[in-house]
Amino acid sequence: MSDDFIRKQIASITADGSDRAGRLAAACWPGGVADRSEPVALKWLRRWHPARSAAPLPVCSCSAGRCSVCN
Repeated sequence: MSDDFIRKQIASITADGSDRAGRLAAACWPGGVADRSEPVALKWLRRWHPARSAAPLPVCSCSAGRCSVCN
């Protein structure tokens, strides 16, 4: 897909003033935003956090700062 095609699609959605996104959401989730909420998943998300890496990070020794470690 080209960037021009995507821009034209976005412009067509905003230009006609219709609520396509609202109609799509209503058709896909007739029960509203809570239609597909799973209590177990919500509980897990509240407890989840990114784990920190236990491995030591390599140290760059190059003078330019453009080696594979720095990037």
